[in-house]
Amino acid sequence: MKQFILLFILTIGIFNSVKADTIDYWHIYYNDIKIKEYNHYSKGEITLKVKDLKKTDSLTIIYFRDTPCSDCETQVIVESKSHFVITKGKGFGTFNPLKISVFDLLLKADRDFSYVYYQEGVKTNQTPRLLLFKIKLE
Repeated sequence: MKQFILLFILTIGIFNSVKADTIDYWHIYYNDIKIKEYNHYSKGEITLKVKDLKKTDSLTIIYFRDTPCSDCETQVIVESKSHFVITKGKGFGTFNPLKISVFDLLLKADRDFSYVYYQEGVKTNQTPRLLLFKIKLE
């Protein structure tokens, strides 16, 4: 009987400490060079130096998840702290890269943080947007 109780307590302890292994994650590329990887448990910020930015620079975000959609509209939205849309990147399908212009950030963004969101779907049936990371211009 003691062994059964011990086994039962260990089983409950294991189930309480296990987390799902299929979480969404995303990679961020600056001019085709991977600079960051994030997931739902590790969100952060990217700092860009204004003096190093060029007109042709871009950020590319590739979003991965365990239940992909191949034909849904996807977008990355960059907003200011006051929810003003600075720039957007649009595409179709979950694993497709979404590009945004760094020069647009330079022209329209505050020196404070800008917030990068990911969203799927069309206006009539959208998933809630997800904060991916923050961008700071120095």
